[in-house]
Amino acid sequence: MDRHAIVIGAGLAGSSAAERLAARGWRISLVERAATSGAGASGNLAGVLRPLPSVDDNRLARLTRAAFEYALTHLQALTTAGLPLRWGQTGVLHLARDERHAATQQRVVTEQEPASAYLRWVAREAASELAGWPVADGGWWFAGGGWVDPASLCRANLARHGAAVVPHYRRAVERIEHAAGCWRCFAGSGETIAAAPILVLANAGAARRFAATSHLPLRTARGQVSHLPATAGSAPAVVVCRLGYVTPAIDGLRCAGATFAVDDDEAGLRAADHAENLARLEFILPGYSRHIDAAGLGGRVGFRPLSPDRLPMIGAVADAAALDGQGAAATLADLRRVPGLFVVNGFGARGIVWSALAGELLACLIERSPPALAADLVAAVDPGRFLLPRQRQRLRTGGPQRRGSAPERGDD
Repeated sequence: MDRHAIVIGAGLAGSSAAERLAARGWRISLVERAATSGAGASGNLAGVLRPLPSVDDNRLARLTRAAFEYALTHLQALTTAGLPLRWGQTGVLHLARDERHAATQQRVVTEQEPASAYLRWVAREAASELAGWPVADGGWWFAGGGWVDPASLCRANLARHGAAVVPHYRRAVERIEHAAGCWRCFAGSGETIAAAPILVLANAGAARRFAATSHLPLRTARGQVSHLPATAGSAPAVVVCRLGYVTPAIDGLRCAGATFAVDDDEAGLRAADHAENLARLEFILPGYSRHIDAAGLGGRVGFRPLSPDRLPMIGAVADAAALDGQGAAATLADLRRVPGLFVVNGFGARGIVWSALAGELLACLIERSPPALAADLVAAVDPGRFLLPRQRQRLRTGGPQRRGSAPERGDD
């Protein structure tokens, strides 16, 4: 097979997929409707890099831990290569929401005994010292965590393998077609933009526009980040989370946020959302927002693709049409797959922590090589899961939370 793939979307998902395939010798035609990479949800000034532990060490916790560790290795490799990546390994302080949450955080550390360089519990006094500001409770300290400029990560990914990735910017894909073992992407004019045996959809919610992927339960969540004026060296010098996040000063600005509204397509900044972010900032660092005027703030709005179970979609697209009239498949192995069609999508608010590992997993699946990830986690992110009976029932009975679920707000 010709080792040539089309990747639609040049955000964190698409650039990571392109980079990992190019590392294996693939040629990539990267198609992006914007004028540059990282122009959509991946265009924020900064996002948070940290895992998400749980008492039961569930799939989400295990996946974010694996992704966090892989991301650190990837970011360090890009930095060593001298690529245009901007990030700060400042550490991330994840404060407890209340006494009950504090007890849960301590229990995780006590029972799981993680390496202190990865995670440790700090009491309120130590947490206040780390934050450089009096805080209400203790929390988790991720010494290896930090902030990442996501657009710079996209650029670094695409620059790493030189001419192996050929970008097609300002090209919107109107239609895709598969014939004789080849995928073709067409512009609205009918012109062929690119053709290759493999097609990867990394184009967020727009992936549902195509018939083959219209069954995927992708939704978008509007997230508004507030930009606060900040002087270099001012507190906090680390990322601090507590049902939201605030970053260190970056180019004279500090990011605070973010709102999380599903199926809200308002692109403009809203004063009410700035006020919500400042209220969240006050919850993180009491007294910090007292003299900040929401009316004078800048910021950015992004639309993040998410799935109902809060896990990403990574892998071969299942052929939903093959199930028509036959009911749902019993297992993932029973699903027929659309030849040569893959998706890497649904990152929600966790694009920074998930993207590098997602690109690696996708490349392994395309090449049919063993992924360095547990089989149950590979299955957990398989996009075909939504055609199985259990997931179909869940989709009928409910979807993602509409406003600001706790796990989403503290993330990137």
